[in-house]
Amino acid sequence: MSNQPSNKKVTLVLFHNDLRVADNATLLKAAALSSNGRLLLVYASSLTDRLKNKDSHTYHYDSLSHARKQFLFESLADLNASLMQLGNRLLYLPNSSATSDSFTQLSELIEQQYVTDICVSKTADYNQNQVYELLQKQYPQISWHVQTTATLFDELPLEHLPKSFTQFRKKIESNHDLLHAEKDSVICLTPKSLSPLPESMFNREGYFFKIDRSDTQVLNEHIQQQPNFKGGESSGLKHLKGYFDSDAPSTYKTTRNVLDDWTHSTKFSAWLANGSLSVNMVLNRLRRYERDIMANDSTYWIWFELLWREYFYWYAAAHQQKLFWLKGIAQHSPSTQFNQKRLAQWKHGQTPYSIVNACMHQLKSTGYMSNRGRQLVASCLVHELGLDWRYGATYFEQHLIDYDVASNWGNWQYLAGVGADPRGCRQFNLNKQTEQYDPNGEFIRKWQGEV
Repeated sequence: MSNQPSNKKVTLVLFHNDLRVADNATLLKAAALSSNGRLLLVYASSLTDRLKNKDSHTYHYDSLSHARKQFLFESLADLNASLMQLGNRLLYLPNSSATSDSFTQLSELIEQQYVTDICVSKTADYNQNQVYELLQKQYPQISWHVQTTATLFDELPLEHLPKSFTQFRKKIESNHDLLHAEKDSVICLTPKSLSPLPESMFNREGYFFKIDRSDTQVLNEHIQQQPNFKGGESSGLKHLKGYFDSDAPSTYKTTRNVLDDWTHSTKFSAWLANGSLSVNMVLNRLRRYERDIMANDSTYWIWFELLWREYFYWYAAAHQQKLFWLKGIAQHSPSTQFNQKRLAQWKHGQTPYSIVNACMHQLKSTGYMSNRGRQLVASCLVHELGLDWRYGATYFEQHLIDYDVASNWGNWQYLAGVGADPRGCRQFNLNKQTEQYDPNGEFIRKWQGEV
């Protein structure tokens, strides 16, 4: 890397799980660092592909599903619009370049623009952190700035991570200081303006983010997404307001297991997953609802689910690559196998279980599945079909618009009996679950799950 031609800072923000401008400590830090310099705002697609050996990585997939890709593109387009209002714009490094992958493009950008500082948000994504380490070794002269943007707590608020969620929850809720800090969580400011791009970038049109119309048309033709599920910070904030302006929070605990209804669960997960929505904003809005409208078992259960998300984050951060091991964090491997025919039946919704088939068709069509549905299809894959749970986790990673590395892989370990559940594996009686959650067969008929 050449010597920097001037004394001005060139700061680069590498977006990952923080695709927003409001309550984004990373963007705020970058704005301060670059106040007398230049600012590069970058999203690099599939940086972690460099770490994967496709010939030996059994669980690799070639591309994101149509639904997940569309939600991501919508989120990036919304972020770009917000950044342009602040005086800058998003630079996009695709992984499908004919000449180089996104990691190589990022390295070239860092060198060509004489980057002095890099700002990132803290993540529990083991592979993403490996990429950050590679960059730090490659450019030791660059200063790194890591901010907390995705969690309720800046650091693990306990001396050690408990082995189960219940222990974690009880420790948090019994600590008055932690709860006081949580209830008064502070939303950081949104920058009023951002320093401009380096002048040399203005003739580099290929770097600027844009969605090709033909790509958008192809994506729209392949998905049946709920119209409310649109990616981006502005859509996430609109949904947050609409949800807490309704009566839904006061009935959440009794409706959350419904398989297919927009209003019966919070639906925050998709925007939380890629950071279009801040978890602190969700929590603050929940506390305001409890203060001004009602506090009951249902509003507590929303906090309960946010705490589950928090637990899985610190679980992934603590166990790192063990998140992807067959035996997880357990001392034994599950008695599963690989069977291509059974796996294909599961993926395409052609199992002997109608409820599972319907859920899998829903996932493939929309990129979403209820929490109850996820438990049922995971139980089927592991217990009824006897398959390696990692195939299911990878398929979810490919398709879910609310994919989050910690929650996804942590939950799959939990269901497979190699994770944070002290009771071991959890097997659901699929006939009983069908009678309980789809007694009239409406969901099965809608998603063509009949055997």
